[in-house]
Amino acid sequence: MMRTRVGSLIAVAAIVVAAWSGSATPTPAAPSAAPSAAPSAAASAAPSAAAASPASTATEGGNMVYALNGDMVLADPALVSDGNSLLVAEQVVENLVGLQPGTISTVIPVLAASLPTVSADGLTYTFPLRTGIKFHDGTDFNADAVVYNYNRWQNFPKGDLQDNAYYYGAVFGGFGSASNVASVTAPDEQTVVITLKTPQSNFLLASTLAVFGIQSPAALKAGNADTTPISSNKYAQGQLPQGQDMVGTGPFIFKEWVPGDHVTIVKNPNYWDTPNAAHLDQVTFKPIGDSTATLQALQSGGVDAAFSISPLDVKTAQSSGLSIIDRGSSCNQLNLDMNQSVGGKATIYANKNVRLAISEAVNKQSYADAFYAGLGTVPTGFMPPATLGFKAETLPAFDSTKAKADLAASGVTGSALNIDLYYPSNVVRPYMPDPKGIAQAIAGDLQAVGFTVTLKTEDWHGGYVSDATNGKLALYLFGWTCDWAGADNFLYTAWFGYQGGKPNPQFGWANAQANTDMTQALQAPTADAANTLWGQVQDLLAQDLPVVPLVNSQPPGALTSKVHGYVGASNGTEYLNSVWLSQ
Repeated sequence: MMRTRVGSLIAVAAIVVAAWSGSATPTPAAPSAAPSAAPSAAASAAPSAAAASPASTATEGGNMVYALNGDMVLADPALVSDGNSLLVAEQVVENLVGLQPGTISTVIPVLAASLPTVSADGLTYTFPLRTGIKFHDGTDFNADAVVYNYNRWQNFPKGDLQDNAYYYGAVFGGFGSASNVASVTAPDEQTVVITLKTPQSNFLLASTLAVFGIQSPAALKAGNADTTPISSNKYAQGQLPQGQDMVGTGPFIFKEWVPGDHVTIVKNPNYWDTPNAAHLDQVTFKPIGDSTATLQALQSGGVDAAFSISPLDVKTAQSSGLSIIDRGSSCNQLNLDMNQSVGGKATIYANKNVRLAISEAVNKQSYADAFYAGLGTVPTGFMPPATLGFKAETLPAFDSTKAKADLAASGVTGSALNIDLYYPSNVVRPYMPDPKGIAQAIAGDLQAVGFTVTLKTEDWHGGYVSDATNGKLALYLFGWTCDWAGADNFLYTAWFGYQGGKPNPQFGWANAQANTDMTQALQAPTADAANTLWGQVQDLLAQDLPVVPLVNSQPPGALTSKVHGYVGASNGTEYLNSVWLSQ
């Protein structure tokens, strides 16, 4: 689901911050650069909704029932990487910085009183903190709490905790001594200093992820949050009483999770940012993995809002009186992934002519037309155009005649052309509204140029994600919705960053120059320097074609007429404190 502004006193940070910003000015709700002494309406820049209806017109109270694409996975935000868990966590925990509602790259201070000052060498970030804030368990938010959380993440031991803390490892390059974080210190209760080992151009934007939300140290300790295995971790499994799980500072409090049935959060009556307090008394998240069932639940009033509906259902939804969530430009991409090495053995996809033939065989526009109902476009590069650092490339066009010639030139013949194409079941993704249908269409195109295709499927949560990312599948559908709208989030974090000095096993794409360019881009001191390097990576991708970009989509969600004040965002980071229900 990836996801900077500078004031007069943080001008030193401008180079690093502006590198990943669509703007260099504060949001209207942001504080001046001077640290505020305490939370106030003027100083607040918490993830509220600038576009929401004024509080004077909002109706207070009510329970909004919200359909998710699937169930939450874990109740500890530090240990999740799925969109459903993150959406819940975004309502409950808060970070030092966050995204301005409705945006994908505009960073605002949240628990920090202002954006940090940054040292001239790009290594040290000094955050002034807001004061007077309480965690949901009544304990104080302060600099020591921030230090505790950062140290906890960095020191997760090998095993379940590191395995599940995907984003910390991905953003900071590993755990323990491998982490790019040199130290996190608290000179006083209102100041946190984060020092990096090498400059990291994505640091501030990546810090908006809910996985970096600050939780109550007292609750983490009392709940034995670092228990392993994860299956026995009551904190992570959401099995503790209300106010003792997922204990943050946000406008909602985590109440309960009944796996497979619902997750409930309730209004925080003591929320520090009074002007942006929640209007709703409660939100009940219901996992509904089937798009038809989701639409029917909306039409019947069984749910008030749905994170996503099928693009093919948009006209039906509108004719039923439902409104469609406007999420702006696409920040996702569906690819046909080709793994060049599975189980240590080269696949036919290690042959560039095979990859080229597949790229030419697939009729991308037909998929956009058939499955996205006008809300999907054919990619012009290896990430969405709205992503910072995007570079348009000349990608192979649909040409079955040329695909046949390139396949013949590959020298691959006979039974080697009998291939398996995997797609996920029991899931709908924002970039993949009909996995089986899309896979069937691709299979038909590939068979038309000389392949014999066997379709195979695995449950999304029952093995597909793990098998794909651990390099067990050779040809399969996979995609990404940005966590932050930077090139690194797609090209490095999600897809092609080397792991332990070796190519990502998901693709087996070995390109030392691309790895060097990505590493240098992450350490670049300016936007121009970073984007030049990211552009070089995209050029290398266009030469090698390790994946086939298929579709950039604008995933639609839907609301009943009762729901007001909802602000959509193309990365799925959507805050519900602005939402209210008419009676």
